[in-house]
Amino acid sequence: MKKSKIAILTDWYLPGNKAGGPVKSIYSIVTLLNSFFDFYILTTNRDIGCAEPYSDIRPNNLFIKDNIHYYYFDQKKISSNQMLMVLNEIKPDLIYLNSFWSFNLSINIVRLKNKKLITAPLLLAPRGMLSKGAMSLKSLKKKLYLFYVKHLGWYNAVNYHATNQQEFKDVSSHFPKSKILIIPNLNSAISVLNNSIKTEKTLRLFYLSRISKVKNLHFALEILKNIPPDIKINYDIFGNIEDQNYWNDCLEIIRSLPKNIIVTYKNELPFNSVQKVISNYNCLFLPTLNENYGHSIVESLLSGCPVIISDNTPWQDLELNNCGYSISLNENSKFINAIIELANLNQDGFNEKSNAANNYICDKIDLNTNINLYKNLFDEFIKN
Repeated sequence: MKKSKIAILTDWYLPGNKAGGPVKSIYSIVTLLNSFFDFYILTTNRDIGCAEPYSDIRPNNLFIKDNIHYYYFDQKKISSNQMLMVLNEIKPDLIYLNSFWSFNLSINIVRLKNKKLITAPLLLAPRGMLSKGAMSLKSLKKKLYLFYVKHLGWYNAVNYHATNQQEFKDVSSHFPKSKILIIPNLNSAISVLNNSIKTEKTLRLFYLSRISKVKNLHFALEILKNIPPDIKINYDIFGNIEDQNYWNDCLEIIRSLPKNIIVTYKNELPFNSVQKVISNYNCLFLPTLNENYGHSIVESLLSGCPVIISDNTPWQDLELNNCGYSISLNENSKFINAIIELANLNQDGFNEKSNAANNYICDKIDLNTNINLYKNLFDEFIKN
């Protein structure tokens, strides 16, 4: 039986991984569902924030590797005509957009659809970009655009993939008449044992995300100022420095931390090395302004690491399951107390929370069910 063709459009993809969660989401989709669909990934030839293109990829060329089709646009030369040429060559049965705000690989596609130059149905995954936290950044520009496109009816023909109930609410608040289906994110990571050593009055924390305002690293650093001097904290930061000015502000806070708090920037983690590395830590500390899923949270729990996060994520019941803390950003003292509580654990106490983290996330993620949900999601919009 001939498989349906799905064109997945995203600004950044492998071999780059600086863009974080969306790369992991798409990788998981094409890895786990390529026996059901022919996937065509349309992306750009350089990673987020990088001036140099990928050295081992020839742009503007449709090719296949490991049963997945790829087309890397030269980022500096994308045009509407080139996009239409590629889509007309592929003839996709569905176009799956992975950004709301990307001009070339989302906004312009919606514009071409409205001009009837694209006939395939559009399915848009906002990837948290319509959340309250994300909308607070460059808010005036975003609000003006939304006002403009609502007036023109540009998005009347767009369907949406939300990954949780909150994202459903975020999308429907702007586009109440649109069809929105809720399917949780896919993650192809597996459960592994935690290898970290835990002694009382010490804690090995890590941060794993893009370094940008929305991930709220500065808040985490300010919290660490308040840890008692008899507790030793190591906080290792993994991630792409997306906003250099913001990182400079974080460095100022780091320089002001007391001697019992050691913060180290560890650069980015290679895509396939995440769990191997983080399974040697005690806990993820990521008080993000928003996560519609949070691959780093999921992979931390799968690696036996409890997590200390904000309540701006889908993972709200961590304390009930003894595997972490989901805390309002208005309650600084609770963040401090969570760190102290974890630091005071011995190896046995930590192992209990580590095992609980594994059990919690494995119960939450039913991979076979989610694969079928994605199959039904894509089939639904292909058929209609």
